[in-house]
Amino acid sequence: MEREILARAARAVDAQASEDPSLGVPVDPDVADFMGAFEEKAVGLDDLDEIQGNEGEGGHGA
Repeated sequence: MEREILARAARAVDAQASEDPSLGVPVDPDVADFMGAFEEKAVGLDDLDEIQGNEGEGGHGA
C-alpha cells in the first residue's frame, strides 16, 4: 500500500479507537505494521549472552 493510504487508514483506526477505547477495532496487517504494532526482531540481551557463551567453541572471541 502507498504510504499516504496507510497514514489515512491509521488515522481512521486511531479516531475509532479514541471514540470508544473498549471497542476492538479490526486493522489490516499492513496498517498495523505501519502503526508499529509488530515487534521488531532485534538482538536482545539473551542473544548476546548466547554469543558470548559460544566464544570458546570456535566463536570470534579474543
